[in-house]
Amino acid sequence: MRALIISIMCFSAIIIAWFVFENYADENIHDLSKSIEDDIMVSVAAEDWDKAESEFKKLSDKWHKQKKIYTFFYHTSAINDTDFSIARAKGYIKSQDASMAIGELHCIKEQLAFLHLNDLITLDNIF
Repeated sequence: MRALIISIMCFSAIIIAWFVFENYADENIHDLSKSIEDDIMVSVAAEDWDKAESEFKKLSDKWHKQKKIYTFFYHTSAINDTDFSIARAKGYIKSQDASMAIGELHCIKEQLAFLHLNDLITLDNIF
C-alpha cells in the first residue's frame, strides 16, 4: 500500500511539472512568435536593417536562454533545427536579403509552433 501511494505521488509530481512547463513554454513561444511577426518582419519588410538586427538579437538571446530549459522536455533535433534557422536568418538579415530573411523568419515561427504542439499532452501525441 505504501509503495502505491509513493508511486501515485511521484506520478502526480511529474504530471504537475509537465503542465507547469507547458504553460511556461506556451507563453514564451507565443512571445517569440509575436516578436518575429510584429517587430522583426516589419523591420525587414521596411528594410530598416539596424532595427531588424537589434530586434533579431533580442529574439536570439531570449531563445538561447529558454533553450536551456527546453532541452529537458523537447527533442534535441527539433531544438537544433530551430537553432539552424536562427543562424540562417541572422545571416540573411546581416546581408540585407529581405526575401530570404522573411522566408527564414516564417520558418522559425512554424518550427516554434510545431516544437510546442508536438509535445503537448494529447491523445494524438501519446498514441
